[in-house]
Parts: sequence; C-alpha cells; structure tokens
Amino acid sequence: MSDQPRTDLPASADQADRELLVADLERRIEQLEGLDDSEIGSFTALDWFLCITGSIAIPAIALWWFAG
Repeated sequence: MSDQPRTDLPASADQADRELLVADLERRIEQLEGLDDSEIGSFTALDWFLCITGSIAIPAIALWWFAG
C-alpha cells in the first residue's frame, strides 16, 4: 500500500470515515477501561522474563553471533 492519500473519494467521505473510526476507537477504549483486572489477566514474573529475553537478550545474542 502507498502512503499517498486516497483520491477516489470526496473529502467529506474521508472525514466521515475518520469520525466512524474515532467513535469505534473511543467505544473500544471505554470497554477496556470498564474491564476488571481479573478479566484481562495478570502480568507475572515469567511474563517479564519472556519480554526482556525476547526484546534484549535474543537480539544481543543474534548480533554477537552474526557479527563474528
């Protein structure tokens, strides 16, 4: 897809699309804010370990491995 704006629709249709998207996003945010923490789940020490390992340790090992 290109980053160029669409030219096949009038500007009013583009504005209407944006307003629909914003309304949907606001509705979804309100739903998420209304959820209880138990419905979403907890973030445990294992989750932290996996995030740190996946975002720091594995790329660092790969960089070291392929740099040599």
